[in-house]
Amino acid sequence: MIALIKETLDRIRYKIPIRPRQVQIEITNRCNMDCPMCQREDLGIELEHMSWTDFTTVVDKLNHREDITLTGWGEPFIHPQVFDMISYCRERGHRVMITSNGLFTKPSMVNDILDSGLDSITFSIDSVNGNETVVEGHTSTKVYENIEAVTRRRDPAKLGVRLQATLHMDCENDLYDVIRYGAGIGCDTVNVGRLDRQFRPNLKRPDSREERFIFLKADDIARTYGIQLDWLQYSISHGLTRFFYRLLRKKLHRSGKYCLKTFNYAYVTREGNVTPCCLLPNEKMGNLLNDGLDNIWKSEKFNHFRENYRDTCGSCDLWTIDQVPSDVNLATVKPSNLQNPVLVK
Repeated sequence: MIALIKETLDRIRYKIPIRPRQVQIEITNRCNMDCPMCQREDLGIELEHMSWTDFTTVVDKLNHREDITLTGWGEPFIHPQVFDMISYCRERGHRVMITSNGLFTKPSMVNDILDSGLDSITFSIDSVNGNETVVEGHTSTKVYENIEAVTRRRDPAKLGVRLQATLHMDCENDLYDVIRYGAGIGCDTVNVGRLDRQFRPNLKRPDSREERFIFLKADDIARTYGIQLDWLQYSISHGLTRFFYRLLRKKLHRSGKYCLKTFNYAYVTREGNVTPCCLLPNEKMGNLLNDGLDNIWKSEKFNHFRENYRDTCGSCDLWTIDQVPSDVNLATVKPSNLQNPVLVK
């Protein structure tokens, strides 16, 4: 509880911690699906695996306290050494998480996941209606079978399972069905994210009023079915943490207009570059193949980005409370009532 209160106060003050608490490592940008909303080709990144040598070098530069997510712009389970990577991180004291599309390449994959020591797995799934083809030669039915096998055969005390849904226009009933489905098979949490339209302006999403209405109904369904619903813009976690988040969420996100990705998170690209976000591959704060994470995290360059991140991030609202209307660019907005971050030195 003391740690929670301290972190809450630090977030409200936007006091940057001395090191990131979450590090996401881009172990591969190759994928076995081609989702229409995925930006990996728009970002101009190479669709390759991270080498084992580079991976171990990156992990060895961490402080053994960070939570590590082994997910980039591809499907992590197609990396031939993914389970060795999980083991390498676990042996060094890290909690390890992965996000997957659930379209496993081998029948043995379920057993491999259950035996891997993975702490948490998130499955990206926007619909459970079961009638669409998600990739040539495969139907979504196989994805459901894999998700259900992992969820039902796991030890809940060792492996957490979450579903990740992206909210699309006129698809709220799909979201409600995902919540019911997750509860029915025994998942821990359903996480809901906004649709990113920066590279796909033709994609539609609910406006802020519609989004809140959908959340209220989704939250009611989740409580009825006994599953946790995490929706960064409205509510996360459970118990006292959930209560305080809903009470203070605007303050935690600096009046709702600021993204806290820069608060305690670092993204590491396949080449070892440290960036503030997976959507900013060219904002290179340093490289872990030839420098330490502490130096990069405390660098003048990273602090300058934190102070001026709106100049780069424009109208992105994926991790802010407030939604940006499609005709507004927040790069031109300089709210006078927001304090500068308390920077790490």
